[in-house]
Amino acid sequence: MGKPKLLGIRYARLAQPVKDTWEVEAKGADPDVKKAALAKLKSLKTLEARITTNVLTAGDTVQHNHWPACLAKDYGAVPNLFRFELADRWRGLYALIGEPGGVRAVILYLWDHATYDKMHGYAKK
Repeated sequence: MGKPKLLGIRYARLAQPVKDTWEVEAKGADPDVKKAALAKLKSLKTLEARITTNVLTAGDTVQHNHWPACLAKDYGAVPNLFRFELADRWRGLYALIGEPGGVRAVILYLWDHATYDKMHGYAKK
């Protein structure tokens, strides 16, 4: 089986505001905040390039029993889930959604490491 045709990459409603914040911070005056935001945006560009190269191997597959509980509430039924790492210990999750003619990569979440651990049940209580 060959790799599916990629129709595009989209940021979902909970990931887009995080990316927008990073873009604003990347233009800001605080050098530390700017540097961190630029690093995270560069990580996203790298992910997008990897998705474009091979959509099936760009991220790590998340086993269904490790999917965050909020996923179904936030997005409904999702057929698959992949994780990826970003700069500054941030994590992201994306899904491949089948459409006529191929698949679209939808970036669902961009979380800091503590939130990622909490949502996946890894954080200590």
